[in-house]
Amino acid sequence: MIQLEGLSAKDVQICKLLWNCDSIEAVDAMVSAMPPAYKQRAQVMRELMTAAQLDTVEDVHEDITALLHSISSR
Repeated sequence: MIQLEGLSAKDVQICKLLWNCDSIEAVDAMVSAMPPAYKQRAQVMRELMTAAQLDTVEDVHEDITALLHSISSR
C-alpha cells in the first residue's frame, strides 16, 4: 500500500479515480478524458503514485535481501 501526504482534496479525488482503474491503459484513458483543469494534475498524481509504488518495491527488495543474507550467514 502506498501513502501520499500533503495532497489537496482535488488530488485525493484524482488519485482515487486513478487507483480504481484496472490497467495502465485505463489510467491513460482516464487522464486523457479529463478536462484540462484536471489533466495536468492527474499526470502529476500518476507519476507520484508510480514513484511511491516503486519505492515500496525497493523497500521490500531490501528487506528480502537482508533476510536472505542473515539466513545464509548462519
